[in-house]
Amino acid sequence: MPQLVGLMVVGAGLYAAYKALGRMAQRVSVEVSRAEEELRRRAAAAGAIEKDLGALEWDDAQQVYRPKRIG
Repeated sequence: MPQLVGLMVVGAGLYAAYKALGRMAQRVSVEVSRAEEELRRRAAAAGAIEKDLGALEWDDAQQVYRPKRIG
């Protein structure tokens, strides 16, 4: 009988830990969503536009990378 009580205590502890981890994961998920939304708003306010320039090549004269010329 003492083994059964011990098993119940261990089970209750594991269940409580599982629920606590679930709450923490939910909280972190909400915080990440808020942070992503804030970054999007800041980028939109700053006028930042992401562009895919494709392959780049080094321009020795200007010392910068430029989009690769086709042709």
